[in-house]
Amino acid sequence: MAKAKLGKAVVNHTKRSYKIGREIVADLKGCDPRVIDDVQLLKRLVQEAIRTTKHHLLDITARKFHPIGVTVLGLLAESHISLHTYPELNYVAIDIFTCGQNKPEPILEYLQEKFGAKEMYWEYIRRGVMRQWKTIYENDGYKREIEVQKVLHRRETPYQTIEVVRAKKLGVCLFSNGILQMATLDTHDYDEQMIKHLGDAKTVLIVGGGDCSILKELVQYKGIKSIYMLEQDQQVIEVARKYLGAAAALRDPRLKMFYGNATETISYLKDKEVDVALFDIINYPEHKAKRFYEKLFEQLAAIGCPRFATQAGQSGEKEERNVILSSAKKYYKNIESEDKYCFSTGMLKFIYGKGLK
Repeated sequence: MAKAKLGKAVVNHTKRSYKIGREIVADLKGCDPRVIDDVQLLKRLVQEAIRTTKHHLLDITARKFHPIGVTVLGLLAESHISLHTYPELNYVAIDIFTCGQNKPEPILEYLQEKFGAKEMYWEYIRRGVMRQWKTIYENDGYKREIEVQKVLHRRETPYQTIEVVRAKKLGVCLFSNGILQMATLDTHDYDEQMIKHLGDAKTVLIVGGGDCSILKELVQYKGIKSIYMLEQDQQVIEVARKYLGAAAALRDPRLKMFYGNATETISYLKDKEVDVALFDIINYPEHKAKRFYEKLFEQLAAIGCPRFATQAGQSGEKEERNVILSSAKKYYKNIESEDKYCFSTGMLKFIYGKGLK
């Protein structure tokens, strides 16, 4: 979220349009523990905040907990205010909802000052807008969101939570465990980068690629004689067939599909001449990624595949890239990398290798 100044505290906030009213949820940190553990003082401060900002208090109640902590609830003509204090953490959680012309921000500013908060993080909740937003990237204080027009499909599989949504700008999007995997707006750009060094390959191996986007590109190449695809989750293929326009590509007679862990199923191709392997794999946690890629490149070398291409996550995130590079360099002579910007996912890193040692 973007940072701005509110009083003397650092504030993180996201602004959105509203129709019925504004609701703010806020985290106040670094508060004075004596103030936020005094139930009578808190009630008085909330009353003052409401009166000073020209809101209208209808009723208020509070409860002191033992050994520490207070909850205050205020019924407003405009809606409500609630706060819950954790003096042992110097922390207060606040929720303010107002409708009509009166805004909740002045109440928040007043309480921030009176509580002595050193930091405050807050965000709008959209009330009455009937618009759904979904985060597509969040890291180190930066977040990107898309407006979801419709949730087309959602299911739990033994391996992941799959969601297919239609977004206002990105088109149809596939999410795995909450992480954006593809968007029809720019999936072609991503796929072109993956197959950039395809050359005159006759036999292509896809590892992963359950959205079938790369597969749809490959079946357009008449020079390709065989396509092998290793996918762990059969259900994501069913989703791609129904929602991502992959039905025709999955019927292509050149395609041979294998389900299971790629580090195990790749050995099925030991008698085949695979010209290039394309890795389109979801991001693994670092401790799992090391074992996975070491085994994957070992098996790839064992079947004699002379070239590979893979995406390696966001350009600024080095962990996955370093794991891939260290594993690939054990088996391939020439390694190079390129960056590619895609609107939906930002700047991505791609790694290419050729020449078995």
